[in-house]
Amino acid sequence: MSGTPRTPFRVLFVDDDSATREGYRAFLAGCGYDVTPAATGIEALSLASTSAPDVIVLDLGLPDIDGWEVARRLRAVPGTLAIPIIALTGSDREQERASAMRAGCDRHLGKPCVPADLVDAIRRCLKQT
Repeated sequence: MSGTPRTPFRVLFVDDDSATREGYRAFLAGCGYDVTPAATGIEALSLASTSAPDVIVLDLGLPDIDGWEVARRLRAVPGTLAIPIIALTGSDREQERASAMRAGCDRHLGKPCVPADLVDAIRRCLKQT
């Protein structure tokens, strides 16, 4: 095999629960992703513009700015407009899924989510499959 090694895809993982952040971070890192964690909407907005993620996994129930507003703000800025957003949230109801899509999310997964299903969603967003 020759050439330069592929840089790992960067995932911004946003969730206010530290155990959820760390669990998914460890799993995704084990799958070869470079994961940047964020605990709040404000932190997510800042990191999205400075860390250049390839995909954002976003909890909708955040303590400061909810995930719907984070998604809307990301879609309103040219630098983050095209970054795929996967909503990963406690409700898997159709109404919440539709609301997430209207806010700018590309996919919606309900918690608890099997980590392999999240990896599949990330791969689809990044067109790895």
